[in-house]
Amino acid sequence: MAKHMKEAEELAKILEEWHALEDQTIKFAEDLMSKSNNSFVKVIMEMIKRDSEKHKAMQQFAIDHLTKEALTLTQQDLVPLGDVLDKHVAAEAKSMGLANTAMTKSKDFFTNFIISYLMSDEIKHHEMLTKLDHIKGQLYPYGQTREERLGGARL
Repeated sequence: MAKHMKEAEELAKILEEWHALEDQTIKFAEDLMSKSNNSFVKVIMEMIKRDSEKHKAMQQFAIDHLTKEALTLTQQDLVPLGDVLDKHVAAEAKSMGLANTAMTKSKDFFTNFIISYLMSDEIKHHEMLTKLDHIKGQLYPYGQTREERLGGARL
C-alpha cells in the first residue's frame, strides 16, 4: 500500500506541473491571438486555448482523485444514464460520419484543417462514450467489474 501511495503522489506532482504548464499555453494562445489579424490564426489559437482550459479541468480531476478523495463508480451511477448514453453515442457516430463526408467533399486547405480537427474531437468523444458504456455493461453491484470479480484488471 505504501508503494501505491508513493506512486500516486509522484503522479500527482507530474499532473500538477502539467496543469501549471497549461496556464502558459493559454497565455501563449491569447498572445498570438492579439498579435494577429488573421481569422484562421485566431480560430486555431482559440481552439488551443479552449482545449488547454479543458485539459486543466481534467488534470485537476485526476489530481483530486489521487490526493483527496478516490473516485467510486457504481452500477447505480451508470444504469440510469443508459438511454441518454445510447443516444449520445449515436449522435457522436453520426457526427463522425458527417465530418468524414465533409472531408471527402472539401478541397480547401483551411476547411480541411478545421474539419480534420473536429473529426478527431468527434472520434475522441465517441471513444469516451463507448468506454463509459462498456464500463456500464461490465459493472456488477458494489462497483466491481466482471474482470475484478474474476481477479483481473481494475477500472
